[in-house]
Amino acid sequence: MTLLALPFCMRALGCTLIIAAASATEDGRPMLFKNRDSSNAYMVDMRIDQQEGFRFIAQYALREDTWEGPWSGYNETGFCIANSLSYNYSGAEYASMNKEILDMALRHCATATEFEQLIDRLEKPVDVRANYAVIDALGNAAFYEVGPYGYTKYDANDPQTAPGGVLIRTNYSLAGDLDRKVGEDRWKAAEIFVSEAMASQQFNWRYILQNLPRYLVHSNGTDLYADAPATWDDERPTDFDGYIPRHSSTNAVLMQGVKAGESPLLTVMWSISGPPVSTVALPLMLTANNLLPAKTVMADNRSWLCEKGQALKVIIFPYQENATKQIDLSKLYNREETGIMQRIVRIEGEIIDRGYSVIENARESGTVSEESLADYYAWLDKYIEQEYESDFDAIITGIQNPGWRSRQHVGCWDISGKRQSNPQSYRGVMIRHRQKYLNH
Repeated sequence: MTLLALPFCMRALGCTLIIAAASATEDGRPMLFKNRDSSNAYMVDMRIDQQEGFRFIAQYALREDTWEGPWSGYNETGFCIANSLSYNYSGAEYASMNKEILDMALRHCATATEFEQLIDRLEKPVDVRANYAVIDALGNAAFYEVGPYGYTKYDANDPQTAPGGVLIRTNYSLAGDLDRKVGEDRWKAAEIFVSEAMASQQFNWRYILQNLPRYLVHSNGTDLYADAPATWDDERPTDFDGYIPRHSSTNAVLMQGVKAGESPLLTVMWSISGPPVSTVALPLMLTANNLLPAKTVMADNRSWLCEKGQALKVIIFPYQENATKQIDLSKLYNREETGIMQRIVRIEGEIIDRGYSVIENARESGTVSEESLADYYAWLDKYIEQEYESDFDAIITGIQNPGWRSRQHVGCWDISGKRQSNPQSYRGVMIRHRQKYLNH
């Protein structure tokens, strides 16, 4: 079966994954990133589970009134895992065990070695075809391409396998049939992103979190940043297929592991619980009292953040005849910096600034302060509601665009994630760090 013969439902269920060894990151902490796509599971829930085995925090998705998952997460030992469906592994008809393996791993694995042992113990053949990304508190970082009869490991700490310490996967496996590369465009786009970030010494957690799930460069060379419309009202119907963000992108996570000697409980998950182009990232950590921001907690199977993100996505994807593959670029990104994605990144900047301060204090003291995190989450919930209301409520309800607010809110950050004093180049610093924009 060729790539063109694959049904649309398969193409809609794509994901983009990146892992980075500690040696590849500026602060010496391994990273795991996932941008998730789904055909109809648009409601996302971040929840803490302590019913069996290790306590863990993970992302679940609501599909037709049924919660499915986990699809990514980490546990109290610092073991982090996420996966993407692999369409070029044969022999697993429905891949029904993909999420069950994630669940078992979060409950019972503390290291990459224990994950390998888990796969080895499963009775073969197993109905699984997935790329599993794993990092742990020992510094391991690897992809496991798992099929019905076993796995092939790709180690990010092996310079022959990953010369730069970084590995990428989308929806095919290198150990599978390479005539069926589903998601090859996204894989190549991610390679472009990583190469540019490393060349400009910006390959760090914050740059990846804020830019990769919103990356507007296609592997064929199309650069939507360079082609940005002048204003919000300069409507620009634009093809939008094969980019890392897509109509089907439902959420993203970036998990940052720990350095040698740090407590595994200092692992951080930055969660974008909704379409990344229209939803802000929030930091989540495991604490004794299982604290979570209210905006990530489901109520009657509804998520405040997801609903806001979906409402804004409709404005970005307004065309009925080609609803999933064409956007109004002016509403996403424009040169006057009033696009929805640009506003999201501005709001997100303050969230990250304050969250990073709490995380750094925890790292310095060796433990997470429940009081500090609770205070931060209380501020966070109010801030998100206030900022979304101020920037977006009029847009969502169809009232004339209220316009962009003062640029004093825009911030810049160095490669360690610390805020800098020069807020001048929003396009150059916050969204796109290519030299032509730095010189714009």
